[in-house]
Amino acid sequence: MKKYLYNYQTIIRFVSPVSRHFFHLRCMPCINACQQVSKRELFLHPADFLTHDHDTWGNPIQYGSRMEPHDSFVFVSSGEAILSPYCIPAEEDTNVFSVQSALTGISPQMKQFIMDVGEGNTPLERALSLSQALYEYMQYTPGSTAMDTTATEAFEQRKGVCQDYAHILIAMCRQRGIVARYVNGFLPGTGVTHAWVEVLTGDTWRGIDPTNNQLIEYGYIKLSHGRDAADCPVNRGVFTGTAMQQTEIRVIVEEI
Repeated sequence: MKKYLYNYQTIIRFVSPVSRHFFHLRCMPCINACQQVSKRELFLHPADFLTHDHDTWGNPIQYGSRMEPHDSFVFVSSGEAILSPYCIPAEEDTNVFSVQSALTGISPQMKQFIMDVGEGNTPLERALSLSQALYEYMQYTPGSTAMDTTATEAFEQRKGVCQDYAHILIAMCRQRGIVARYVNGFLPGTGVTHAWVEVLTGDTWRGIDPTNNQLIEYGYIKLSHGRDAADCPVNRGVFTGTAMQQTEIRVIVEEI
């Protein structure tokens, strides 16, 4: 096992005060067979109340509101994560992760791409072969896509960010009969949130990071999973006031 300190900070500045702000967060790491969390803390300002719950997929969620006018919103999630090798028993119905979703559609060009990739003997080997081919095909380009960019759109332009790499790999895995789901969380170092993929091998979920083309063992702190990115945004909310805002995100993860 290995232990990591993590600190996730988001600062949202509104161009003018907003009110009746209802927020819905997924910013605290989940607990599973290979990830335990201690000293888990969440700081929010401003907030009238905060409630903890779980979403449809079992991910921890935090929601609340601030009714009075405010021109900024800050939340900081911090703690210690104790990680075992990345291997999560499948305890829920996995069929929903075997069909294409809104952001993980497949195109004729992607189908042809898959046909040119070696099969492999197991679902994990086939998924790793697809990850290798995708890594060689795509170019990591920040700012080249948006939150609602689909797998087919990113594949066509041959560039994107971690979310796009994950969506494309999921789409290809599902096309090849491999059950796969989207994951977001933290990586060691200083940066922002990261996205990767879990594939079902037998009755176990294994992690693959297509952006860095590697099978995950340690260091990846999981927040949530879903069919695609739309199922597990870190921050979502509604409020009364102008929608224009600036968001700063900083993630620090260190092994201890």
